[in-house]
Amino acid sequence: MTRIDEQAAVLALTKATRTQPWHHTARVIAAAGSALKLTDGDVIGLDETDQAHAADLRSRVSVEDLDQARDLITTMRADDVHLITVLDDTYPGNMMWANNYPPFVWVRGRMAPEDYRAVAIVGEHDSEQASAAARAVAEAGLTVIAPLRTDLDAAVHEAALEAGGRTLGVLVGGIAAPDTLGPYTNVARQIGRCGALVSPFWPDTAPTDCTIAQERVVTCGLAATVYIVDGGDGGPGHRCTESVLKTGKHVFVPHQLQQEHSWVAQAGFRGGITVVQDTDKLSKHAVNLVDMCSQTTMF
Repeated sequence: MTRIDEQAAVLALTKATRTQPWHHTARVIAAAGSALKLTDGDVIGLDETDQAHAADLRSRVSVEDLDQARDLITTMRADDVHLITVLDDTYPGNMMWANNYPPFVWVRGRMAPEDYRAVAIVGEHDSEQASAAARAVAEAGLTVIAPLRTDLDAAVHEAALEAGGRTLGVLVGGIAAPDTLGPYTNVARQIGRCGALVSPFWPDTAPTDCTIAQERVVTCGLAATVYIVDGGDGGPGHRCTESVLKTGKHVFVPHQLQQEHSWVAQAGFRGGITVVQDTDKLSKHAVNLVDMCSQTTMF
């Protein structure tokens, strides 16, 4: 069977997922080593729980589902969008650190092997600080990762690109959905030329609160480490920090954030958070950390 057949089977199995979250299906496919094996009923090597999930998926997959998935892959390729599944060698190694990695991502642009040396920049309000961090990280030779949903996100990408760096923009909806880019179409074009736009959703998926939550998972999943620009107690930055720490990845925060919000100390009482005085210190620490972990996060 060809690569497109395996990819189509991944899509069909994901579409058939109803009783469990998508990341459970991703894990079962990865454990089996082949989506086509699962559609054929081959569950050798899986534990009882995964066998039951695989059987449930197989019962819902039809030949028509596989054909439709192949057609979708072909259609998206014609629009310069390609699919990367959990079975492909190009699936981001950093993503595997998380327990909730997606079964596939759609990509417009090019993901490069060096993108494992990446820092995600997550913020809410302080666009100036976020831009300075993006510029420093890009000048240090690291890939910048950020969503493309807010003015701050757009500023992060623009600063990194102006510094001659690469960025990966994680979309909050489907890569072909009209509402996904909103007012950031021009920024998206720049990212596509100098990096990649990434979406873990069906191409026509409209942005929702649920997709925002998954976008955060992928933004942090693609990165080797994360820089939290700002954020109050219980906000996106706080939630992102706790999620990242659970994966074993490291988090950087500015000194001001630590001073202003007690959640930083509470979240990092077991370690995993480094407070940096400025963006120069951020880039130096990030380079050291990423290069130290590179052997386990290669594509």
